Amino acid sequence: MNRFPHTRARGFTMVELIVVMIVAGVLAALGIPRLLGDKTIEQAVFADQVISGLRRAQAIAASHRRVVCAGIAAQGVTIRLNACGTAGIALSGLDDTDYATTDSQLSATANTLFFQPDGRITTDAAGMSPVMGGSITVSSGVAGGAAPRSISVEGTTGYVE
Repeated sequence: MNRFPHTRARGFTMVELIVVMIVAGVLAALGIPRLLGDKTIEQAVFADQVISGLRRAQAIAASHRRVVCAGIAAQGVTIRLNACGTAGIALSGLDDTDYATTDSQLSATANTLFFQPDGRITTDAAGMSPVMGGSITVSSGVAGGAAPRSISVEGTTGYVE
């Protein structure tokens, strides 16, 4: 005669096994691209930082009625009044690392844009050069990685997208 008629069977239920398989699948989907060096997310974030830096330069130029230089280097954007580099006046509350990346595999097309107070984007501080238009490319150095992202710059209106 069975002394313990209500003993439980050992093992896992089907629900427990399915939950473990789903969790393992989600972890694999998130972890494997990072292990393989996929820079898609980092590239999108850096491109958004470049766009934000350029839009902020445009807003500062219009609000302060001054020429603002946005120097786009491979690793970030620096914003200065009047001129780029050490010749320009640093803006208070704005650090050169605000619109930059520390990821050495990401890079942007180097360029220098001067945002005029009237909204135009030119290639010199005096505003006499032709209006700048075109695109800036943000790419990752990873072979087979995400496609380069193009940032459009409309020189006559100062629109950046």
